[in-house]
Amino acid sequence: MTQIKAPIRSIREQFEDAARRHRRDPNKMLADYMQECLEIWQDQQLDKEIAEQARRSGFKPADAVRLVREVRQVKGQRRGKP
Repeated sequence: MTQIKAPIRSIREQFEDAARRHRRDPNKMLADYMQECLEIWQDQQLDKEIAEQARRSGFKPADAVRLVREVRQVKGQRRGKP
């Protein structure tokens, strides 16, 4: 257990020193970092879910491109564009 605590304390001290050099509150900086990590993980999970839904839908990337072009064409026609 002592072997694990020593490196963690060293990392913590290094982080606090670096935060102070940047004139930031170490606790706030750590909370911001942790929030950013959570958001990244949530985004990654959402990406996985979307990819899974897309895979199950049976559509291929070419189908998606075609659908987007069709929608844009319809919208353009509504606005009077050729």
